[in-house]
Amino acid sequence: MKKILVPVDFSDVSENAMNFALQLAEENKASVTFFNSVHFDYAGDYQFSSFSTTKSWMDDVQDAMQEKMDNYIQNLDTPVTVHGIVNGMYLVDAIEEMVKEEDFDVVVIGTSGCSGLEEVFIGSNAEKIVRSAPCPVIAVPKAAKLRKVKRIMVPIDLKQIKKSFLAEVSKLQAKFDATVDFLWVKTPHNIENEERVIEELTEILAANGMANATLTVERSVFPSDAILWHADDIEADIIVMPTHARRGLSHWFSGSLTEDTVNHVNIPVWTFKLDKGEASVELESVRDAHGKPEYKKIELLTVD
Repeated sequence: MKKILVPVDFSDVSENAMNFALQLAEENKASVTFFNSVHFDYAGDYQFSSFSTTKSWMDDVQDAMQEKMDNYIQNLDTPVTVHGIVNGMYLVDAIEEMVKEEDFDVVVIGTSGCSGLEEVFIGSNAEKIVRSAPCPVIAVPKAAKLRKVKRIMVPIDLKQIKKSFLAEVSKLQAKFDATVDFLWVKTPHNIENEERVIEELTEILAANGMANATLTVERSVFPSDAILWHADDIEADIIVMPTHARRGLSHWFSGSLTEDTVNHVNIPVWTFKLDKGEASVELESVRDAHGKPEYKKIELLTVD
């Protein structure tokens, strides 16, 4: 990890992310680039006499923000090399372009979670950036207390286990010298042969370089709830999850467990985009499972 990109708007939300990025950079001898977007969508409520007037106004805003950025960086007390960039591109598009052109290793962004109209600009864009960024993204909640990463929690989907993701988790474990707690959330419609699944999953994790790791099974109707409970229970320092980067109708109909977690958790969430072309590791215990899912066994009560 050599280059870290941090979208900022100088709110409390983004400042927490900035501090986390500086801490991460110092531990990894990396540089940090703070980025601010002053993109403006023209609306009828804003009346300008001409295009030149609009451009002049935007140039003034950008110059003022660049001055604020430069002053902020100048007053930082950190050994980390920090750069500041301000431009007029739409935030999400700008991050995609900058990551590709300048080869950033990770994006660190603040999130205020699901707070409706109280969300600030950066916080409300966190979910979009998690889906679209071509590199790993760390979402840092406003309420997160920054501390050294010593315990990593990894929720795991039995049908979406990819070797490339396990390799990334292994790298993070080595980078932070941390323990890893894998979590399988067993919902009512999950398969029944739990013992065989645990046995096979443990073997797969070990075969893919996961040392000093544990596997926990939690039962819950809602996986996101179990993730939050378990993270709090084990005092995890960070959650590591893959994202399918769903867009459009597939995103709205299917939802995303990763993005839901980003919106509700109070510790940083490190996300990796799954390679759609990579085959998932198939568990024989899942493929050969028989019997009715637990929810089909529930007898409905009728009231006369």
